[in-house]
Amino acid sequence: MKNIIYLSLFGLLLISACNNTKSDGKSGGKDSIEATNKELSATFYKRLEGTIDGKPVVMHLQKVDDDYSGVYSFKSSWLNLSTDTLIGKDSVVLFENGFYDYYFDKDAQQTTLSLKWTGNGFNGTWKNDKGNKSFPVTLIEKYPEGSYQFTADIYQDSIKAMVNDEKSPYAKISFEYLKPVNKDVESTWLDSQLKKIFGNEMAQSDRSIGFKKITSAYFEDYKTQIKDQQQSSKDRGFLQWMNYTNNSQQSISYNDNHFVVIDFLADAYTGGAHGNYGSTMFCFDVKNKKQMVLSDIVKIDSNTLQKIVEKNMRKNYNIKTGEQLNSVLFDNFIKPNKNFYFNANGLAFMYNPYEVASYAQGQIVVFIPYSDLKGYLTPSFAERMKIQ
Repeated sequence: MKNIIYLSLFGLLLISACNNTKSDGKSGGKDSIEATNKELSATFYKRLEGTIDGKPVVMHLQKVDDDYSGVYSFKSSWLNLSTDTLIGKDSVVLFENGFYDYYFDKDAQQTTLSLKWTGNGFNGTWKNDKGNKSFPVTLIEKYPEGSYQFTADIYQDSIKAMVNDEKSPYAKISFEYLKPVNKDVESTWLDSQLKKIFGNEMAQSDRSIGFKKITSAYFEDYKTQIKDQQQSSKDRGFLQWMNYTNNSQQSISYNDNHFVVIDFLADAYTGGAHGNYGSTMFCFDVKNKKQMVLSDIVKIDSNTLQKIVEKNMRKNYNIKTGEQLNSVLFDNFIKPNKNFYFNANGLAFMYNPYEVASYAQGQIVVFIPYSDLKGYLTPSFAERMKIQ
């Protein structure tokens, strides 16, 4: 099973990151809006601009299989969004969480966004769990020049270990994927890169064909595992931990200035106390048709960058001056890795479970504002991102 799990995790352990090499027209005119007075579709990706508490935000929101996910920046925090409660076809309550809340800050408040589709965006309310803060939310679906429209969808399948047994364990696999809407040269190149994330052999083939091949190999290996267990195990209890799952998801972290940043999240369970998961970040310079390396963003020596990472690690995770980094991490240092990404406000490094800290601490994300990288940003990147 191990070989297939490694295959279908698509590089979960190969954190090569940004420096590994259901329309037509362009990527969207200035302030173009995709949907007006339409019902909210069952699956989608939407780039949304607007305000929360009167402060500007850009949100990337995705819905597939009745599950919302998203990311946005608000008041200098980089926040994830996930489904809290579905309310009909056009309304949802989203749970908001930071990358470093709760485990590290027991007093961190849980916040939600209650949103209703208006035909070309969402209106609603942001509030914290104590109910003492509440802000209006206004979001419009927009795709300015240099951003790209996508559809979002899912391929999924499952198989029982014992076909005629209602209580049989099973193996499930799913691929949540993004596909560019347009057919211009940039979108065609981007489409090939998105397919390649699932495996180089998929770059030139139809997604459904590639997913079926991977799924078939996964199920065949699962059936072999069941057969081996049946022959070798005297205790039928082994079936209790033979519910295997393997899931992957593409989502967008940034989509502007002809840059697209993809978070590729893969998780799997193959028995034991818990499964494993991790994100590989892919930063695409669509204008120049290349996958970015860190030196495309900053020109800096490793020692200086490490000091900046450690400084922001302390800030992000409330590690006081004089307190050791290994109060949070395995070691008393943290080095920049190759799993980086960026948004309008800064550069971040992603560390997956067990990479620098325990599984319980989850993903460690060190966010560095561009102001801390002044003098190190490459002129071409700073110009594209309009960083002063």
